[in-house]
Order: sequence, then C-alpha cells, then structure tokens
Amino acid sequence: MGIAGSSSARRFFWLPRGERRDAAPVLLLARIWLCGGAVAAVAVVIGWFDVVVLVVVGTVFAMLDDVIKGVRHRWPAFVVGLGAGWSVGRLVGAGVPASVDPDWASYLGLVCGNLAAFVAFAAITRLPEVPRRL
Repeated sequence: MGIAGSSSARRFFWLPRGERRDAAPVLLLARIWLCGGAVAAVAVVIGWFDVVVLVVVGTVFAMLDDVIKGVRHRWPAFVVGLGAGWSVGRLVGAGVPASVDPDWASYLGLVCGNLAAFVAFAAITRLPEVPRRL
C-alpha cells in the first residue's frame, strides 16, 4: 500500500491511459471572462481596485479546474495560457496613455490579459492528440 490518497494525487499529474480527454469548454470560459470583466469594472468605478485582482485569481482557478478535469494537453495549455495572459496584460498596460486613470489602465491590462489567457488555453486544448507508442 502507499500513502492514503496517493492515487488521486497521481491522477492530478498523470491521467490513466485510455481516458477520454476533451477540449476546454469555450462557452464556459467566455462566461467567466465576461462576468469577471463586469465585476472588475464595477469595482474600479466604486474605487475598490483591490477587488480587480480577484479577476486574475478567477482566471487561474477556471483554467486549473479544467486541468483537474483532464482536458487535452492540460499542463502545456495551462502554462502557455498563464504566460500569454501575463504578457498581453503587461503590453496593454504599457501601451495605455499616461492621461488615463491608473486604475483603468490596470483594468484594461487585466481584462485583455485574461482574454488572452483563456484564448491560448482553449486553443491548445483543441490541438489533436499525438498517438503514443508503446
């Protein structure tokens, strides 16, 4: 025997052979992005910019939920999604004119970065699987 629950921890990193791996649900990711963007916009209007950071946490948890469910190419998709989101967020934040309120500039970067993360994640999970050799 091994450590109690070790099979579930192993499953988190390696799915059993022959288990079906679907692509990430685009409609669900789009809903999460729209709801997160709306909540963040309301938070910026009210002046609670600290709440806007929770949108990033929601993005990471949404992608991690799909990783746990076992989508195709789950770990590469997660890493590329995070990298794309961070990169686009930084680029958009740097490209916003200085005359714009800093909270709104950060909001634009976060929303565009989250969209890029979701798009990259969903696109990679749609790549065909490579058959494994024995």
